[in-house]
Amino acid sequence: MGREERRREMIPELLSPARDLPTAIDAILSGADSVYIGAPEFGARKSAANSVEDIKKLCEFAHLYGCKVYAALNTILYDAELPRAAKIAEELWDAGVDAIIAQDLGLLRVASRRIKFHASTQCHADSADKARFLEAAGFAAVVLARETPLDGISAAAGAIGVPIECFVHGALCVSYSGQCYLSYKIGGRSGNRGECAQPCRMLYEFIDANGAEIAPPRHYLSLRDMNRISALSEMIDAGARILKIEGRLKDSGYVKNATAAYRAALDEQLKKQGLPRASYGESRAVFSPDLQKTFNRRFCLYHLRGIERGCGSFSTPKAIGEFLGEAEAVFPGGFKMKNAEKIFSNGDGLFFETGLGGGFGAGVSAVEGDTVKIGRPGEKLCIPPRAKIWRNRDVKFERALAGKISRKMPVRISVSDAGEFYLFSILTSDNRGISFSLKERKSDFEESKNFLSEKNKFLQALSRLGDTPFECPEPKIECQTLPHMPVSKIGELRRGLADGLKMRILEEYEKQRLSYERPLPRKIKFSKPPFETDARANIANREAEKMYADMGFKISARAPEAGGDISKIPLMRTRHCVLRELGMCRKEGKLDRRFSEPFFLKSRDGKFPLRFDCANCQMFVLNPDS
Repeated sequence: MGREERRREMIPELLSPARDLPTAIDAILSGADSVYIGAPEFGARKSAANSVEDIKKLCEFAHLYGCKVYAALNTILYDAELPRAAKIAEELWDAGVDAIIAQDLGLLRVASRRIKFHASTQCHADSADKARFLEAAGFAAVVLARETPLDGISAAAGAIGVPIECFVHGALCVSYSGQCYLSYKIGGRSGNRGECAQPCRMLYEFIDANGAEIAPPRHYLSLRDMNRISALSEMIDAGARILKIEGRLKDSGYVKNATAAYRAALDEQLKKQGLPRASYGESRAVFSPDLQKTFNRRFCLYHLRGIERGCGSFSTPKAIGEFLGEAEAVFPGGFKMKNAEKIFSNGDGLFFETGLGGGFGAGVSAVEGDTVKIGRPGEKLCIPPRAKIWRNRDVKFERALAGKISRKMPVRISVSDAGEFYLFSILTSDNRGISFSLKERKSDFEESKNFLSEKNKFLQALSRLGDTPFECPEPKIECQTLPHMPVSKIGELRRGLADGLKMRILEEYEKQRLSYERPLPRKIKFSKPPFETDARANIANREAEKMYADMGFKISARAPEAGGDISKIPLMRTRHCVLRELGMCRKEGKLDRRFSEPFFLKSRDGKFPLRFDCANCQMFVLNPDS
């Protein structure tokens, strides 16, 4: 790797989600440096799978801008599935992906070494030692657990020589990713197999050992969403090199809005440090990004700067959106608010949060002056006095999001004299130093009798790059003479230049991409293994067992999904603490002594004991059968 390539690897990269090809294209046009998208099978978001053909089209589009494409093939794999998964990895690599996001170490063991892998968040890398282990296994980037604080990011970045990837925005799993077995326990749908039923968003009772209610039933495992846009500089300084937006199940509007917002914030940081972007081209949108206006459950930093209160979304697991205030007056089927006509539109979605932590949603059916009517005709919804009003769907903003967005790369076009046999040559080049040229023979055209008129015609025609990824507002004419050439012919030359430059860019990109060879796994020693060596290692095939053995570790049990005893492991390990969120932190001596431990979360699916590791600010949701 040359000096310039190494320098570019140190530039922070904005990574956006995509559920499908159109969403991925929108993300790139909105300013993403890279996108991640589900593979045809074995992705941790089973409902967001994509064909190899679509991913190939995406790679061709992305690579023109120097953007990378990562394909998520990140479930644990059974023995019978491993050959199929390895074949898909080969097909995706041949289609042009820049890396495969994986969880299962067995896949790395059987896949060709020409394929680059990134360690999925499902690998629950929560320490510098775990990051060292994953690098030693052959991963070319390590995604840290969402819960990792700034000092943990710094420690991990200093411990390894491959990029650190960190989440900056989006929905939060309450458990460390890869360490949640609650969905599998309740209904056989495993998050490690891409089928999570999201029991964390359900309603629970919070009771003590005697069945006494500690607090009213609420969504005690539901979290707010992450928003770290204000902390980008700290994360970059700590060593985060890939900044990841969550949302492979989200719609295009969410992706465009989040990407554009983080693009602007990241560009500000890059400017301060005198660094270029990790990819090429300037995005031009017809909307102003606003993170409050697309899907969110309210925001938090999620323990980035230390243990944080207020991360729970107990009142509702659904999107709340932006806070608009309280009604001045309420009546059956609506409310009054000053300047309502300027604030609301027909079709807006609202959430009314009550004082008890509950609430309900309704759509705006009419706005007249200061009066807002909600619900369907004949439906008389009653809004409690003092209810907080949130908007989780803004139809005006959605219309703006639906507008055209483009991303243009500046190129230079010059027309020069070309010697004895050629009338002229046209050269185009981009900021990467990649160029393409065309020549026209003298014998094919007559010399123009009006050089100035012909020059102006050339300048206008060559600058019309239209729907191409390029723009050149000021072509240069450096000839002493010009031919008399129809505008249609100049247009044909312009299209040839654009197509030729595209081809050269993709050729150069491929040379660099295909130069990779994955290092062999190596043994690595720790005073204590940086992961659990029981069923929580999530091993589901023989090749993964061999990989751990090759690296010096013996795993005592397979994953629950592959026959391991789920009764012997916690169903969740989480930084989230119900007691802390309710103002009853044990470390601070605020626990109400009227209640007897152990405490439980109870739902229609069972009564789950809780264990509190206060020294490390962790909570465990335990198996009732353990």
